Amino acid sequence: MPQHIHGLEFGGMSQSPEMDDQGRLPLSTLVNEWRLTVKASALYGEAEEEFARDAEEFARGLDSLSLARKTPAEKRAEIFKLVDTYYHYAANKVHALRKSQGQVSRSDLRRSYDASSQDSMDLDDAENWPQSPVSARRLKTLELEAQTWDMLRRLLPLRYPNNKSIKPTRHDVSRFHSCSELWDDFLQSDSTAQERKAILECLQTSADESRTDIDELVRDYQQRAERGDIIAYGWLHTRHYIKMQKNVNGWSGALDPNASDVRQILQSGSTPLVTQLDPDVATRQDRKLQPQDEYFERAIWLGCYELLRRGRSIAEIRDWCVERTEVWRAVSMSAMPLSKEESEGRFPYDPLSLLLWRRTCFALARQGGTDDFERAVYGLLSGDVPSVEKICEDWDDFVYAHYNALLRTQFDAYLIKRLPLDATATITQAFPTFNAVQFHGDASSVGERLVRSLETNTKTSTEAKTPMKTLQAAIISNSLDQYTYDLGLALGKSANKYDISTLIPNFVDPSDEDFDDAKFPNLNDHNSLRIMVHVYLILSSLDELQGDLHVELSDRVKAQQNVVSAYVSTLRLMGLTDLMPLYCHQMQGDRSLFTLSRNVTGVLDDNEREILLRLMEKLNMDVGEFVKFQPRSLLQQYPDTEDSSPPFGRFTVLSNDQPTLKYGRHLKPDFLGEPPERLDPTDEHLIQSLEWFLLVDGLWDEVFYFGTAIYKRFLKQFNLYAARALSERVRCAEIFKRKAGIVYSDDSDVSWFDEVRASATAGSLEDHGIGEEEVAKAQNYFEMECLIRAIDSMETIASSESIAQDPVEKPGREFWTNVGREVKALKGYMRPILNNWLMESIEEDEDFTYLRDAYLPEMIIGYVSVLHFTGMTLTRDNLLECMELSAVIARKDADVAAVIMKAGRMKELVEGFANCSKALAISGSDKKTAAVNNSKRMMREHGWTRELWAVKK
Repeated sequence: MPQHIHGLEFGGMSQSPEMDDQGRLPLSTLVNEWRLTVKASALYGEAEEEFARDAEEFARGLDSLSLARKTPAEKRAEIFKLVDTYYHYAANKVHALRKSQGQVSRSDLRRSYDASSQDSMDLDDAENWPQSPVSARRLKTLELEAQTWDMLRRLLPLRYPNNKSIKPTRHDVSRFHSCSELWDDFLQSDSTAQERKAILECLQTSADESRTDIDELVRDYQQRAERGDIIAYGWLHTRHYIKMQKNVNGWSGALDPNASDVRQILQSGSTPLVTQLDPDVATRQDRKLQPQDEYFERAIWLGCYELLRRGRSIAEIRDWCVERTEVWRAVSMSAMPLSKEESEGRFPYDPLSLLLWRRTCFALARQGGTDDFERAVYGLLSGDVPSVEKICEDWDDFVYAHYNALLRTQFDAYLIKRLPLDATATITQAFPTFNAVQFHGDASSVGERLVRSLETNTKTSTEAKTPMKTLQAAIISNSLDQYTYDLGLALGKSANKYDISTLIPNFVDPSDEDFDDAKFPNLNDHNSLRIMVHVYLILSSLDELQGDLHVELSDRVKAQQNVVSAYVSTLRLMGLTDLMPLYCHQMQGDRSLFTLSRNVTGVLDDNEREILLRLMEKLNMDVGEFVKFQPRSLLQQYPDTEDSSPPFGRFTVLSNDQPTLKYGRHLKPDFLGEPPERLDPTDEHLIQSLEWFLLVDGLWDEVFYFGTAIYKRFLKQFNLYAARALSERVRCAEIFKRKAGIVYSDDSDVSWFDEVRASATAGSLEDHGIGEEEVAKAQNYFEMECLIRAIDSMETIASSESIAQDPVEKPGREFWTNVGREVKALKGYMRPILNNWLMESIEEDEDFTYLRDAYLPEMIIGYVSVLHFTGMTLTRDNLLECMELSAVIARKDADVAAVIMKAGRMKELVEGFANCSKALAISGSDKKTAAVNNSKRMMREHGWTRELWAVKK
């Protein structure tokens, strides 16, 4: 039979609730229906609500890739667009949180300031708002996520270009070519330089967005400068002191620092005061400023460093310096500031001047300056590392310092290579500079060695080992494939710490003590898992377009897919089950079906299950294979344990009490034992796996094949509560109804199966797709269902017998009516059991022989006891039926006599029949009127007469 599930629209950012052109519902309608169900059953906290929103947004974007049917180039563009979407989503969350806390980003604040003429818009307002530690941590977390997506959106287009051709460089350099033109040529010809520039711009942007405002940053030094609100006019205190000494001593003109009287008067401690006020006087004279002006100087250089570090444009740098009447500092930084805004990054200088300027800055960084921040400024401009590292505070600062040096060194080498040797020889030989490329060694592993060194740096080691910085380190060093493998190992190690996990297997060798999983997110870090699984899936999609996807499902790929499996489990725990198919679909091989099947066990509502099946169909997943995979994989993962114990005597319904004339041999009340609070998880999952079959058309052979296997498993293990649950939740009649449209109002009357068999033999069910073969496939399942339902009815009757024998109890009419109803049901269930039960099957099965030996003797003897008890309490007709049963068993073609003989219990059975015959002989009229049978009709049908058993005195 064909399988069919109507598909629903899955994907799109803002779908209309109306049907699409193919008559399918959009995702929004489907998810809203799901959300109402989930929220009605669970109260979400704020964190869970936020995670749910994030997960839905990210899934919506990812699904748009699944729906796309485009060329590789178009798909690549869609992937890059998705990364950009993720970045803007994260960035908007950062801005929203800042706004809710009374903060705004530094770039937004500058735009607001520029657009407004109100002096009341002060930077202080954004900094003085109180912020709790929890809010600060949350803001930092969001900023790291935005920074991560920013890195990826800048780097991935460079690493996965449409074509790998690099624009050829010019072979001649005219003296009219500016550095800006050469800079463009340099970037177009060198992919490594493009990546390093992108990394710098990302670090600049995040610093500009998240770091303390520069004016606030320098405020402490400004206050120590003791100049009030005056931020301009240079060294006020030094100028005032020199001017005062000139007036007192009658000096005029420029003071000679070597003059004895000047040296004596301007001596202050071990270092004398400067005698002039030009910018480099402190370095040239090796003298100092007044202490207040030293603080002012430090404030200025700190501001200049932050302007460069944040990638501000030369225009902004100039404005900041002009405001402080220090425009010369802007001029000194203007040659090549490497601003993040490309349009502002033009430097129209000739190449030789730039080479000389860089070396001059290097000399100032190493040998000049009076403050670490001043040397760091020139260190950034020259591409030096040691002078900048002195003031680096965090991981970002160190990475920025090194990549800035690498990029400037590369461009320096490019200029030297492009210019005539005689033009550059004098500069390069006379003025040294820092060669970052040579310092780092092998160019192919620079990034990897750099980020690894930060893990041992005392300033950055703690931060470098945090999950998000570990991820960013992998992005920068272009080692995301290795990172996702290590992350998969870490997740597997964590998931298997206390128990074996099949969903997230462990691939770490126990003897490998060097593996450090502390720097990866744990399974409870849901937001980090969300980020990392999407990074992995995006990289996998790009690799697939490049033809680099691993086709073979190696242990390495399996470990990487732990990332997806862990996130799917997170979605399940957070009640976002409707998103799981999308992520399972991204996995390779059976891992996709395995992960999904193990995570849908909490979905118990048929409507929710149908939604999942429709989502799977929309993703082109084989829903039939998914449904079949569940029981198959469970039976393979949890095989039935081999039990060599003989079957006889393991199942008992009879007590050891002596039989009585009135009740015969007693049944044990509640012989099934105490019902469990819940089924064993494996048993529950096996039953659930069959329930899924009811939701998919077709799969007739499979549902009965697996259903029969599960019934056999339960019955062989004498796991009768699980078998009873299966008989209640996946009834054979319901399977016929769902899959063949054959409906019977009361399936407790088992004659419906005989009617179906007869109709199938006659060919009248061909329109339903049912023939003799289909009925044969269902027969063993039906027969085992009859057994467990017979056992259930027999236990109910056994409990009723115990109540009837209790002298304290006074059973009423309703009690006996219920007993009669159970007896009628039991008689129906026993008919298939007494007639070649499990002897007719598609294939020979030794398990059926075991089940016949285990259950038939006890069930038949117990049935005789039931008929005896109800014959003496309800109607003598039950005693007559017991006599008929003896005749049925004694027939030559009867199959049950051999089983009873094999079990060595024929004597017990004969004694039971004898006790019934005695009871029938001495019994009078009916003790109770049972409204379950028409006695006269029944006697006519069977040729019975009560007078044969009436003993007259």
